[in-house]
Amino acid sequence: MAVTVGAIGVLGAAAIRGRGTTRPTEQRIAEARPKQPEIPVVTTPAPVAEVQVPAPAPVVQQADTVAHANAVARSKAPFAPVVPQGQSSLPDGPTAVRADSLVTVSFDTPMIRTRIPAKFERLVRSTLPAVYGRSIDSVLSKIPEGGIARQGDLVSELPTRGVRIPVNADWTIALYPETRPGQDGPLVVRYRVSVVAKSE
Repeated sequence: MAVTVGAIGVLGAAAIRGRGTTRPTEQRIAEARPKQPEIPVVTTPAPVAEVQVPAPAPVVQQADTVAHANAVARSKAPFAPVVPQGQSSLPDGPTAVRADSLVTVSFDTPMIRTRIPAKFERLVRSTLPAVYGRSIDSVLSKIPEGGIARQGDLVSELPTRGVRIPVNADWTIALYPETRPGQDGPLVVRYRVSVVAKSE
């Protein structure tokens, strides 16, 4: 009897001690479960809309536009040779050789070649209409007699400097006498002519 009471006392004491250290059932179950790994939360920033920056418009200076318009206006000469490409015969003996817009008029014959300014001017006035057509007459009529020959010495200056016959505000006829040695000095035996812009 005494042994039984003692055993009960020991069991009771053990039960009291165990009660103080025993955890609630829910807590024990929670600790027994395997821990779920934490999944990191990745936040993606909202896409930023691309901003289209328009390309700057080209700046056209007014002066550039005017210069371009003037260049286009000057690109067409008011006169073009009427003689065909290559060599042609002109009235009264001279010949003309055309290479694009440049024409060379040759007159190396005893009755036409000259070193006399007035004779050379008469030759120019008579042959230019055959080179450019009768419309050139209105241009030549504005040049007084002697106005071609008096632009410089026929055999020493004009072959280099040339003769200028104005056509309009933008164009002029450029004419260069050419010489060869003669018995009494250089003789003018041909001239080359073209219509050029005044800036050239």
